Amino acid sequence: MKKQLIMFIMALFLVFAMTACGGDPTPDPVDPPIDPSGDETGFFKYIKEDDLLDLSSRTARGTHGVVAAANPYASYAGYYTLQNGGNAFDAAVAVAFALGVVEPYASGVGGGGVMTAYNAKTGEYLFYNFREFAPAKAIPANYDGTDLSLKEGIGAAAVPTEVLGLCKIIDDLGNLDYEKVLEPAIYYAENGFTVTDTLASNIYDSVLQVPGMINIFGNGRRALRAGEKLVQTDYAKVLKEIANKGAEGFYTGWVREAILKAYADRGGLVTGADLDYAVQNYPIIDTPLTGSYNGYDIVSANTPSSGGIILIETLNMLEYYSKTTGTKLSDLGHNSAEYLHLISTAMHLSYADKRHYIADRKIENVPIEGLSDKAYAAQRFNALYDPTNSIRLTSSYDWGGADREARGYNNDKSPFEYQSALDEQSYKIDLWEDDNGTTTFSVADSEGNIVSFTQTINHFWGAFVVPDGCGFFLNNQMSSFSTTTTSVHYLKPYKQPVSHIMPTIILKDGDPIATLGSPGSTRIPSAVINVVLNLLDFGMDIQSAINSPRVYSYAVAMADVDLMKEGQTVNSHKLLELENVGLADGVLSALEAKNYSVNTYDKIDLYFGGVQGITFNYDENGKLLYLEGGADPRRDGKALGY
Repeated sequence: MKKQLIMFIMALFLVFAMTACGGDPTPDPVDPPIDPSGDETGFFKYIKEDDLLDLSSRTARGTHGVVAAANPYASYAGYYTLQNGGNAFDAAVAVAFALGVVEPYASGVGGGGVMTAYNAKTGEYLFYNFREFAPAKAIPANYDGTDLSLKEGIGAAAVPTEVLGLCKIIDDLGNLDYEKVLEPAIYYAENGFTVTDTLASNIYDSVLQVPGMINIFGNGRRALRAGEKLVQTDYAKVLKEIANKGAEGFYTGWVREAILKAYADRGGLVTGADLDYAVQNYPIIDTPLTGSYNGYDIVSANTPSSGGIILIETLNMLEYYSKTTGTKLSDLGHNSAEYLHLISTAMHLSYADKRHYIADRKIENVPIEGLSDKAYAAQRFNALYDPTNSIRLTSSYDWGGADREARGYNNDKSPFEYQSALDEQSYKIDLWEDDNGTTTFSVADSEGNIVSFTQTINHFWGAFVVPDGCGFFLNNQMSSFSTTTTSVHYLKPYKQPVSHIMPTIILKDGDPIATLGSPGSTRIPSAVINVVLNLLDFGMDIQSAINSPRVYSYAVAMADVDLMKEGQTVNSHKLLELENVGLADGVLSALEAKNYSVNTYDKIDLYFGGVQGITFNYDENGKLLYLEGGADPRRDGKALGY
């Protein structure tokens, strides 16, 4: 009772203080639902689980810390960690491990990820790259004429690096030890948690194909249903090894042997030497990509992720449009036909450059400087944007510098011409897949630390391979590679696969404005771009920006055939996909008049990503009033703050 009285008085004081400063009061209650009479032990002692799982409200404000994740259990893991002495980095790692348990189809210790972050102690922006990599034996000859496939099964399983990244973040930046940070994830795995609708759907759709999984994700006869409890004792044992020993608990001992046996028994290529290489070389600590947009600074993921460069190049084109026409994007009207055509064209061109140029720059020559250059974006936009017509490009003609003369398009320059040193390589485009099974989250704390994080096992359930006695799924990241010798994605030993993931931080005059990211494969950049423009150009709050309907336009026209209407072809129409929610009358017909083949969704859909983000809200004097977290209703997202 005394604790509740103190919290009530503090809440009243906070409301008064914020109102006096001209800010909106923090909603009451500030904390997640707490029941002091709860009889659970450990970190879950006071939580009211039914209220935690209530997704009728997804947003949260706080002055001390906010966590926004794709699952309420994971958000609570970060929230609890912040309230018990952890900083944003501790909380992020707690969320990451917890997500592997509560969203086992999307990420886990058998995969990898990246982190874009701000370290308040040093004033530095950081990029931690712990994406998986191809093993030493990963050459096309070891796939040709064999049962191994780059797309599925053990041949698609790259070397897992997630644990190395998470432990290194704690070692370098955290306040707590491994045991405390892994406490929530171990609890969920060992004691169980309530299956959500999203998890139940993914279990039912596919995971029971894996031998033995009916005993974990089912009751021995059928798949678990929403509302039932999922317990993962094998996964708990692995997490306890990591809690006790750090990364050694994963890369040595019985867990290591189980991983190697999983590869060996199925004819896979990963060996003990590959795991040793991972320990010696991962994570890769790099600098994030930076750009600017109409006075805002953009900090985002570097290669081998491509989302950061797609974001920066797209924003450069949109900034050029506004400056040269004198038209703000908001002047066009939100989700008007003109607005959708403009941003889709810019995304389309940026996606095309990604397909041709972006790869692991440790191994390939990637023109990052040129692709980020505003002059490059301006001339590319000038050459190809037509306000009355869509661009129907195919994989042979879409990248910057391609020769389109025979097709009647204007020529635009290669990004290598905008590099400090010209060192051009030419690649052929081919199709490949990447990160469909992914999750993202954001964390901010009272010290000023900011974390934007994305992790994945690639497709949902990865390679559908579980090492014996371990409970986690190995990734299928090898599916992002190609055996076409002239492709920038050509399979090579120790190469990291390309991805669209793009944890991002946005600043204004040196102060953070927002942090966000998304899962969704090729829709990751479009999801983030849609939300960024909603925030910066249309002044939406974070939850409204996330909830708003999205548009998606990819680079390659020849992938669109199945969705074309009668009389439409890849040469005459460009596919445009959008959520047809609240669109004004005439928008669809106006888009079709610009030669789009419009594929609509009649409600918001997970296909368009699952953005989780935080905004930083200031008074007129620049003083931070509160943090606000937003979570995507396209997924089981929920933000918590205090």
